[in-house]
Amino acid sequence: MKTRAARQVLLAGSILHLSFALQAQVVINEVDMDQVGTDNAEFLEIKNVGTSPFPLQYLQVVLINGNAGGAVEYLTIQNPAWPPLAPNDYFVICANEGLTLNCDHVAIPATNLIQNGSPDAIALRSNVDGTVWDMLSYGGAVPGYTEGSGTTAEDSNVDDGVSLSRWPDGMDTDNNDADFVIGCATPGLPNRLDPVNCVVTTSIDGIDEQPSLILLPMADAGRIGLLIRSGGPEPIEVAVFTTTGSLVASRHFGPTAMANWSISVAEGQLYVIQARRGHQHMVRRVLVP
Repeated sequence: MKTRAARQVLLAGSILHLSFALQAQVVINEVDMDQVGTDNAEFLEIKNVGTSPFPLQYLQVVLINGNAGGAVEYLTIQNPAWPPLAPNDYFVICANEGLTLNCDHVAIPATNLIQNGSPDAIALRSNVDGTVWDMLSYGGAVPGYTEGSGTTAEDSNVDDGVSLSRWPDGMDTDNNDADFVIGCATPGLPNRLDPVNCVVTTSIDGIDEQPSLILLPMADAGRIGLLIRSGGPEPIEVAVFTTTGSLVASRHFGPTAMANWSISVAEGQLYVIQARRGHQHMVRRVLVP
């Protein structure tokens, strides 16, 4: 029979073995911490780049404030009920499930969940022994939470549908600045540098401060339905693309206050929808079940 001391030694050894086995298996793959207007659609995506399921129950997501050269933890997100993450799969933590595709865990608060940086950081840490499995310092370098050098790429509050994305998807060279670029927001899906140009403004040139073009995509099995509303006299043009840039369908609506459009598409795919009216250019994305 093992003594209590022997059992404690065995347990400690098992914990160390677990942390070693899980080392570098998960990475911070994508972060959207800044949106146009209120920051209420923030998300953080984790990817399992290993070859075996990763037990998320042992994971802490730690958010760090790097203000004034410091490194202060301001939020820790974890849940013992999180399921194992399969190899090459994604786990998305979001602030608002209604505004984020493929959200797996809704965190609090619903607005301003992830600080905007210059600089700030995020770490994936073991809740068993404190081992740090991955870290990202963005908007510069945060002491103790930077791999290589902090990112020079920064998320933007003047562009819609963009995020700080690991590129290529899942690749980790242990240098934050080399690994992250501005890409298209694709929570729960592989990162993409969208050839349709996802870096677009949702504002109108001139003195108009509120967008007056509204594009609402709705997906059903094999179909995309679009509701378009306009507050101006200019004609509206709408086009639907695949994420590789292939045109699926386009339509010219002319000057109108409201229009509806429904098209047939392939199931299980992410589509990019562009709407143009005068100087205004808007992009939305929709995942078709």
